[in-house]
Amino acid sequence: MTRTIVRTLALAAFAAGCARTLPQAAPTAAPGEAAPAPARTARAAPADMVLRNGKIFVGDSAGTVVEAMAVRGGRVVYAGAQAGLDSLVGPSTAQTDLQGRLVTPGFNDAHIHFAAGGASLLAVDLGGTRTLAEIERRVAAAAARAQPGEWITGRGWDHTRLAASELGPGGWPTNEILNRAAPRNPVLLSRVDGHTSWANREALRIAGVTRATRAPAGGEIVRTPAGEPTGILKESAENLVARVVPDPTPAQVRRGIHAAMEMAARTGVTSVQSDVSAADVEVYRALAAADSLSVRVYGWFPLTERSIRELQARGVTAPTGDEWVRLGMVKGYTDGTLGSRTAAMLEPFADDHSTRGLPQYTEAQLDSLVTAADRAGLQVILHAIGDAANRQALDAFERVARRNPPRARRHRIEHAQVLDRRDIPRFRQLGVIASMQPTHATSDMRWAETRIGRERAVEGAYAWRTLLDSGAVVIFGTDFAVEPMAPVEGIYSAVTRQSREEPGVPPGGWIPEQRLTRAEAIRLYTAASAYGEWEEARKGMLRPGMLADFVVWSADLLTIPDAEILKAEPVLTVVGGRTVFRRP
Repeated sequence: MTRTIVRTLALAAFAAGCARTLPQAAPTAAPGEAAPAPARTARAAPADMVLRNGKIFVGDSAGTVVEAMAVRGGRVVYAGAQAGLDSLVGPSTAQTDLQGRLVTPGFNDAHIHFAAGGASLLAVDLGGTRTLAEIERRVAAAAARAQPGEWITGRGWDHTRLAASELGPGGWPTNEILNRAAPRNPVLLSRVDGHTSWANREALRIAGVTRATRAPAGGEIVRTPAGEPTGILKESAENLVARVVPDPTPAQVRRGIHAAMEMAARTGVTSVQSDVSAADVEVYRALAAADSLSVRVYGWFPLTERSIRELQARGVTAPTGDEWVRLGMVKGYTDGTLGSRTAAMLEPFADDHSTRGLPQYTEAQLDSLVTAADRAGLQVILHAIGDAANRQALDAFERVARRNPPRARRHRIEHAQVLDRRDIPRFRQLGVIASMQPTHATSDMRWAETRIGRERAVEGAYAWRTLLDSGAVVIFGTDFAVEPMAPVEGIYSAVTRQSREEPGVPPGGWIPEQRLTRAEAIRLYTAASAYGEWEEARKGMLRPGMLADFVVWSADLLTIPDAEILKAEPVLTVVGGRTVFRRP
């Protein structure tokens, strides 16, 4: 969900690396599946790697499982019976006895904040904090390490986990504890969803935010009864302070990306679809050139007139790049989040009848941006949480299809968390992809019905099953660093709808009719995610001709007890035939 603060694109820094546009794969009968490659000839060259005696989940819609696989030149050249490996083994072939272990395609996180999430691993981590005292201790520890005047940033606090008695106006914390913890340093802390910031007095002073400051359109400054800012800044108001935080240095960007790559490799993530900056892309391309990039990246820039104009001027369409680094998406935010009560709703919030959230665009504004981006050949992805925001996004996509010339489109709605039942069939009808994050359901179920009521929750909250059954294309991601990057947490959430902190709660799962099978959940993270980025012809399944991105697991995700899914770990992660992680 994380709201990206818009910074200068400086596209010229990487334009030369984006000159080649990949051919767009023709839509298939089953999204996420490409036609099988021609059969291997009897005189095939020896493989670089063979895996035998395993349970290899190919990732197709039939749920095909084979016992052996061979890789050459970074691609799968064989997947089938063990006997078929004989002619592929040569003197230099690396051979692995899987000893019955499960192999899946590499996981493709369809919605992640990769570089920013990696940077957050190096900042103050407030995830899981349940008291203001604990938050104060962590910020004070960071201040003790910092130079006077140095910015302290962090993320992960969640006011819904704090006692109501600790909260101030509007049910939010105030900056009192931050002022105590870091009196000589400006502090800016992002809420777990990335849509609300918490600033101390020094940060507000540097940014010039006072009782006289007006909130920008689509934002809110929480104030005391006397009108003073409390330090809580919602949605577009976050930028009042974020704009004065120094940009990360190139060294900081590299450290964040390396931290994220290390986490991806050890959790089984081999591809990411993420927000990017020019600095991020420069690092990704340098790593790829040095054969050191361990994830494939498809990046998005903000949905702004400037982004569209600069991408168009440099010939970037969806998708542009190579098999490692690609561009062509632009992302807009139609609303905020449920947790912050900034999601745009058709009816008021059940626990605050005074608001229906904070829409971020007028109809005319959104139509203008989506039309321009579509005309430029870009893939538009729109953050939409509330049912009103999802309807606005679907309406915009419907109008652009009528307004612009016909072409293959794979526009997406990111999150699609709360849907009105009348809008669910429109995803299939309009060819709009629902890009969803199953861990949001199991994180939000503690309070979701408090926000929107039982009826709206049952009708269309985190409705993966209903969308799939309607014929819509659904793809999965994590929204890291809002949620953990590990795909096993998403698989568990998708198949149980139960707490990850207290496995088995609630019994049977929250709104259990939306549960998926394990094979479905894995496919939505792999083959379907590849379709969401125009890559189903070469990624997401373990068929001959496909990229050799795969994971060997410590346990069989398809059969182990539900609670054991959370404990499963990659034993081996391979990207393009290259081992990027091996568990000791």
